[in-house]
Amino acid sequence: MDRGKREVILDEIEYWRENRLLPGHYCDFLMNLYDVDQERSDKKVLSMNSLQQGNIRTWLFTFIVVCFICLTILYFATFPFLVQLVCIPLFTALCYTGGIRLRTRNALASSFLLAIGSLLMLGLGIFLIREQGMDERVFTTLLILVCAIIWCILGYIISSPVLLYIGFGAFVLLYAGFFAQVQPKASWLMLQGLWLPISLLLMWFCWLVHHRGKKMAAVYFTSSLGVWFMPEIDEVFLRGQMPEAFALFCMVKVALICIILFVLRKKWIAWVAA
Repeated sequence: MDRGKREVILDEIEYWRENRLLPGHYCDFLMNLYDVDQERSDKKVLSMNSLQQGNIRTWLFTFIVVCFICLTILYFATFPFLVQLVCIPLFTALCYTGGIRLRTRNALASSFLLAIGSLLMLGLGIFLIREQGMDERVFTTLLILVCAIIWCILGYIISSPVLLYIGFGAFVLLYAGFFAQVQPKASWLMLQGLWLPISLLLMWFCWLVHHRGKKMAAVYFTSSLGVWFMPEIDEVFLRGQMPEAFALFCMVKVALICIILFVLRKKWIAWVAA
């Protein structure tokens, strides 16, 4: 078989793997069958198989990336202010560019780079705010808000679950912190009213985007389930309150969500299952 036909077949196998049209071990078998020169395997610098097999390029790449990140964090404080200001978007852009370029060829490496870029943007931004003596409460809140907007928009555009999860987590943190300041003594019932509409909104988004892709719908679905239990997390960890019937309330909410998921199982499984 000529090279062109093999490339077409290999691309089709990759498509089957990414969209879960065939089990992973079947795709591996077909890839090994048609990728006689192991070209596709060599292109994947970072993958679970290459890590397990002790691929030198993979471990060397991981070592270089980890050392680069550690050195940047350790010596970041010694950089001049303008250099620090340029380094943050530069490092973030490099990680995001690599993550976007690899998202169709190597999901693990793509997620790793996108997560590292996001952590660098937020972490170095907070460090810069403290180093310059800015009002941490105001500027850190603005930084998290800007980062959350960027993560959610970019995550939606490139269909990245990692960025969407990080973005949703940042918005949840801001939302919880805001109402912890406004209503520090909020009752259990009030917390339900603050969080459950957000959970329902995310579930509606799940239905809205499931035609675009099961992966995106699954992100909204799992985020909705997580926010469903945020009133209890908010009450215990952020406000330090625990009602006498707290365990009973939790059991009721778990039972309620299980009943809802069981009754609507044909709906939501069709939305998120590939």
